[in-house]
This record gives sequence, structure tokens and C-alpha cells, in this order.
Amino acid sequence: MKPQTNRQKQAMATKQNIFSCAVSLFAEKSYENVTVQDICDKAEVSVGAFYHHFKSKENILDEGYRLFDQQSEEAWKKGHPESPLEAIHFLISGQARSMEDMGARAALQYFKHQLSSSEKYILNPERFFYQTIYQAVLEETAAGSLQGDPAAITEDILGITRGMIYDWCLHEGEYPLSERSSRALDMILSYYSK
Repeated sequence: MKPQTNRQKQAMATKQNIFSCAVSLFAEKSYENVTVQDICDKAEVSVGAFYHHFKSKENILDEGYRLFDQQSEEAWKKGHPESPLEAIHFLISGQARSMEDMGARAALQYFKHQLSSSEKYILNPERFFYQTIYQAVLEETAAGSLQGDPAAITEDILGITRGMIYDWCLHEGEYPLSERSSRALDMILSYYSK
């Protein structure tokens, strides 16, 4: 892979800035009350620059999932637990921290968008996040420490942790999502253990 040029690095920095400013505004005002112009004002970019990087305001929400996957993969590459069960905890706790950093109001916008979007990116089994959890579950079922179909176990893990995030959003982030997600994951893994 060729190193990025300064122009490419600047373009990525601008896109990241627009994205971060948009998420910040979604957390403050809610998605429906934020305009493209509000995002541009906060990011200190032109409307043309916004549309160079994003097709629409909705596209920012799609980008959020892809960005989360990129961040998860980068964190994974920097170092992850060798034990498959610890690796699953590593990924799920990273997901919870990402939501906590974003804030409940902004996280809720992602869920609302996925409910109405024709592309359910969050359910895509080709995502790094899904595939990595699936591989860890596969190792544990092959070793006999988890019993059941690896795909079904993976779906349960992801479905229940998504449900925890949704509940956390409903409670407006008033409890530590990381703790509850970890506890829910322990319950799922215990259910499928010998």
C-alpha cells in the first residue's frame, strides 16, 4: 500500500473533522434539529467541502459504523487478548466505550437511522466486528468450552449487546454501559458454556 500524500491526509482530516462535529451536534441537539449548514459552521468548512466528503447528512450516520469498524480493527491490530473469550470481551467493551464516548443521544441517532435504512450495515456478517467475534466463538466451540452453533451464538452476543446499547440510550446514558454490557456478555457465554 502506497503512503498517503499530504493532500490525501488533509482530505481524511477534513472528513474526520466534519464527522466529529456532526456527531457532537447530534448529541447536543438531536439529528433532526441539525442542518448541514450547522455542521459546516461547527467544522469551519464550506457546504461544498461537506458534499465532497458526504452525500448527505444521513451518510454521516452510515460512515459512523464504518469508522467504528476501522477503529475496532486498529485497536485489534495494536494488541488483543489471545484467549478467544477474552477477545470477545475486548471487542464488546470497545463497542460500549465507543458508545459512551459518543453519548447516548448521538448513539440513538445511529439506531434510528438503521431502523429506517434499507442498508442494515449493523447486521452485515462481513463486518470486521462480526467476523472477529464469530472466529473467537468458533474457536471456543471447537475446543468444547461453548456448546451450540457458532453463528447463532455470535448473533445472540451481538443482538443482546445491541439491546443493551438501545436500553442505555432509552435511559439517556444514566448508567455505565461498559459494566452492563460486560455482565450481559458473561450471562450469554455462561448460557452456552458446558
